[in-house]
Amino acid sequence: MTVLEVRAVSFAHGAGRARTLALAPTDLSIEAGRSLALTGRSGAGKSTLAEIVLGLRRPAAGSVRIQGAPWTDPRRSPPRDRRRLVQGIPQDASASFVPSRAVGAQIAAALRRLDVATGREAAARVVRAAEIAHLDPALLDRRPGELSGGQAQRAAIARAVALEPALIVADEPTSALDGHTSDAVAVAVLELAATLGTALLIVTHDASLAARCDDRREIVAPRAAG
Repeated sequence: MTVLEVRAVSFAHGAGRARTLALAPTDLSIEAGRSLALTGRSGAGKSTLAEIVLGLRRPAAGSVRIQGAPWTDPRRSPPRDRRRLVQGIPQDASASFVPSRAVGAQIAAALRRLDVATGREAAARVVRAAEIAHLDPALLDRRPGELSGGQAQRAAIARAVALEPALIVADEPTSALDGHTSDAVAVAVLELAATLGTALLIVTHDASLAARCDDRREIVAPRAAG
């Protein structure tokens, strides 16, 4: 099953003569249980495309479909009742959590907010997601600042997994980590496709991580404003 379909998606800053193309028209697709590495030079628009797929930006043109249904286009944002289907793993995991609350409580809150689960079911989902992310469940009671970089990244993976999405978008998930931790987190991320049947879109400059993905798509920087 095709989970993600990106068709002629582009993005621009400004308008009129000041308009600058930040992402050239791009097509790609990912099947369930497959991973795709999005590569390219800085400024090519990789993170912009990731934000469009996550629903954080609307494209200037083109469209995105999730599981065959419309997701976003220049006039449409992702429908709220389907937002759990696409989840992200950010580059700076610690900064994506509220500093004053335990990470486990924040993951459970996300489940409630998106009407996925509450109470004991939510608590069980959080523990199960931590195990899938190779995060010691005992660490769920800690605040983000009490976790190492690798632990925080695994907590972010657990948060995405708990919602049982169809697609996970990981934006440079290993770039802020040391070599050993980076490798371990890369394995944890890539396992999600095989273990859960989730589609993975991974934005990365890491050649070794890109090589481990099932497919690779290089984004080329726009040559001119348009």
